Amino acid sequence: MARVFVIDDDPVVCRLARHILKRAGHETLTFGDGLEALKALEQSRPDVVITDLVMPEVTGLELLRRIRADARWRTLPVVVLTARSGMDEQRRAAQAGASHFLTKPFSSAQLLDEINRFVAPK
Repeated sequence: MARVFVIDDDPVVCRLARHILKRAGHETLTFGDGLEALKALEQSRPDVVITDLVMPEVTGLELLRRIRADARWRTLPVVVLTARSGMDEQRRAAQAGASHFLTKPFSSAQLLDEINRFVAPK
């Protein structure tokens, strides 16, 4: 079981991801923007972070930059989940420190594959 942070300003995406991950046995915490997630990181370390790029307050790219700038979280796997599938977005996400990139819409299998990429299934 992994602890997963899902950060997306779309509550439907958060509910869907939480449902998929919970059914697979993962603990999932959801946040509506990067600022909420950064505050939560101070209290609890997830095994994987899944974040949208476009959000209010702190964007996914800014969240990535802040995570990578902090020695405590530098190696934390961060998967970018976004509807923006262009090469420019992927390049910017990779430069900011994304571990992998997943586009919306996504299937249950794709989401679980991303988690399993970084956390061995039990």
